[in-house]
Amino acid sequence: MRNILLILVGSFFFLSCTNNKNSTEASRENTDWEKFKLKGDVKSFREVKFLAVDNFSIISGGERIKHIYNKEVLFNLDGNKIEKNDYIPDGTLANRTVYLYKQDQLVEYNNYDSQGMLFGTGKYETNDDGQVSRLNYKTNDGRYNWSESYQYDGHGNLVEVKRFKTEAVIDTKELYSFDEKGNTKESEFYRDSKLISKNNYNYDAEGNFNELRFGESAVYTYKYNYDSKGNWIKKIVFEDNNPSGILVREIEYFN
Repeated sequence: MRNILLILVGSFFFLSCTNNKNSTEASRENTDWEKFKLKGDVKSFREVKFLAVDNFSIISGGERIKHIYNKEVLFNLDGNKIEKNDYIPDGTLANRTVYLYKQDQLVEYNNYDSQGMLFGTGKYETNDDGQVSRLNYKTNDGRYNWSESYQYDGHGNLVEVKRFKTEAVIDTKELYSFDEKGNTKESEFYRDSKLISKNNYNYDAEGNFNELRFGESAVYTYKYNYDSKGNWIKKIVFEDNNPSGILVREIEYFN
């Protein structure tokens, strides 16, 4: 469950966004800074995952988690991600994703292996509101081809994701609901039309995500340390009140 948890945490923050913004926040509304809940002009961040060790009530970074990539995300001055690098625990590059834009609209991304060879390309389609409505992905060898469709509510929140085996056959479906602040409140995951998991998200008084109820199997809670900009740089994860994992984040800002 620990590895599943750390994957879910990353996916959740990508989907969360906040409405009711002031004029400064409004200019960041459609940026990846906002999608990642980042404050300030972030140039890049890098996350490293550890198993938690509870030593006489002092929780410290333990063994780096194997089989889970550590990631680095780079942004441009407009707040859009331009590159994502995945690393194995010893720091070796595993793969790189480069994002391409046309008039500030995300249109394509390319996946490269550790040697810099292109192995897959994803191309985006947009709806009349300029929102991404579909992603079509294929590998260079033609072995893996899939697509996803996206639907939004009236506030621009992503409420449905469908992944297709073929053009007409749905493999998985994800549904999301939001509170009045635009925070993800509940999610459901279906495979072959069967409900696999239903998750609930809670927040503290400041609006920070601090609890995930993963179906009926576990409750995850989170404690954070922040930098001077208000971005978290350390996240301690508890599974049913037991320390489970630690994410340490290094953040670089534009001057």
